[in-house]
Amino acid sequence: MKLRISPLATAGLLFGLSVNAWLSIAVVTEVLSDGSAGIDKADWNLGLSAPVGSVATRKPIEAYKQILARPIFFKSREPFVPAPPPPPQALTAATPPIAVDPGLVLGGVMIKKDVRKAFVFSRAGSGGAWIGEGDDFMGWQIRSIDKTSAKLEQKGRSIDLQLYPQELR
Repeated sequence: MKLRISPLATAGLLFGLSVNAWLSIAVVTEVLSDGSAGIDKADWNLGLSAPVGSVATRKPIEAYKQILARPIFFKSREPFVPAPPPPPQALTAATPPIAVDPGLVLGGVMIKKDVRKAFVFSRAGSGGAWIGEGDDFMGWQIRSIDKTSAKLEQKGRSIDLQLYPQELR
């Protein structure tokens, strides 16, 4: 039996064999080569003025003391807590306000069996009034009245008005 192949099939077979041979040669060449590519590698430049690892620009290890004391990925890491502020200075005791003369004058005293009254007026001339014990006059409360004086009190402060001030005696 004689093998008969058409010319078109023979051409297709020869083309397939030649492509196969060419690919096999390319694979063998690549395996046997040293791995360098035919294209030159691009030169990559960071654009830095000095080398990154230069010894002159490195910080000393003491500059990283805070980081080394609390490493980032340790379970015992705690956030930075600044020192507490100094305690405030003790406040000095406030000096008591200076007692200002209210300008009240005792003009007269009236004492009867059950009634004690004092005539009190202001030096400013706003008029006076007869006031009994326990009554108020210009914000001052009359605490006690005797034959020559009257004691007035306001917000814990008391004054003693004399019928005959000592300056005139």
